[in-house]
Parts: sequence; C-alpha cells; structure tokens
Amino acid sequence: MIARWLALIVLIAAIAVLSVLYARPLLGLPAATPTAARSLPAATSAAAPSSTFILRPTPTPSASAAPARTPSRSATTSCPPVPAGGRQGAFHPLADVRVAHQPDFDRVVLDFGQEASAQDDVPAFRIERGSTFTAVSGQPVAVQGSAFWSVRTEGASQADRQGTVVYKGSRDIVPTTPLVRNVKLVEDFEAVMVWAIGLAQLECPRVSTLRSPLRLVIDFPAPP
Repeated sequence: MIARWLALIVLIAAIAVLSVLYARPLLGLPAATPTAARSLPAATSAAAPSSTFILRPTPTPSASAAPARTPSRSATTSCPPVPAGGRQGAFHPLADVRVAHQPDFDRVVLDFGQEASAQDDVPAFRIERGSTFTAVSGQPVAVQGSAFWSVRTEGASQADRQGTVVYKGSRDIVPTTPLVRNVKLVEDFEAVMVWAIGLAQLECPRVSTLRSPLRLVIDFPAPP
C-alpha cells in the first residue's frame, strides 16, 4: 500500500514538472535554461612563471666601431744615391738574368758565374735613376714602366773574352711581378753593359752582392 502511494507521488511530481516546462512557452515566458557553471580561474604555479621574449634588432656597427685600416705607405718621390760597387778591372761574362717576387719585394739578379778566387768579385757597377735610354747606335730604347733605373757594369758582357756568347736568355724580360715591369738590355759594347729596369712606380733599390756564384742583387719594395 505504501509503495503505491510513493509511486503515485512520484508520478504527480513528474506531471507537475512537465506541466511547468511545457506551460512556459504557452504563457509567453522564456524557456528555462540550466545555469552555466562558472569557470574558476586556473591556479597559477609560482614555481613556473611565464617567460616574456622581446625581439630587438641587431645593432648595426657604426663607422667608429669599424676596425682601423693600416694606412698605406706614401708614394716615393726621391731616392738617395746608390753607392758604386764591384771590382774594377775584373771581367765576367753574364751567365743569367732573373726576376722574381719575394715576400714584400721584387728582386732582379744579374748572375756572373763562379768566382775565380777568394779576391774575385762582381764587375764594377753603378746603379742610377733613369728617364730615357739610348743604344750605342743612337737609337732610343723604349722600356715599359713609370719609373726607371739604369744598371751599368764595366768588365762584363754577354760573351766571354773569346767572343763566345754565354748569356742566352731574354734581352727584354717582361715579368709578372707586382712592381718590376721590364728588364731590358740597352747596351753591350766593349765590356760595358747597361740594363734598364722599368717599375710600375718609383721605389728605391736595396743593392747587395753574393758569391758562389757571383751575383748582383737589386731588391725593390713591393706588395706581398
């Protein structure tokens, strides 16, 4: 009996709820909507703070920050006289003429072969600035370059004392060195030889002599 009453009560309650739900639209009332659950803010952890990244443009180096350049060497306008050297009265046929570039200088070598004794030396020489060159015949000799040096030897020739030609190299050398543009034979007459050296610009020579074989060495400062 009690169970029937409970079932009847539940049925009446359900009918009442349904009546309210369906009766609201008929009465012009808005339909009931369930209340939205409020979202609670997520708990933040103090141990893991958020990171903020700021992008900044890479600074452009200013002109003042640029590395200082090594100032270039000023142009040579004059050179001191080159002392004469060699041995007066000696005679040596020219064996070879070489031009090469070494670190920081160009080198011109006049090779006179092996010395005859410990007292022997390269033939007497004189090295001077030049501007124009003239052969024994009186004809001008053109030399490539913008600045010139004359190398005059006394007691030397392309041939030995018997007239046999010893030097068989070029008489007009055009090397690929940075400074030396041309090494050219101007004169070879009665044991006097004149070689012209043409440079891209004026530089002062450093002259030395070497032995075994006897060599006249002329160095000009040049880029590495």
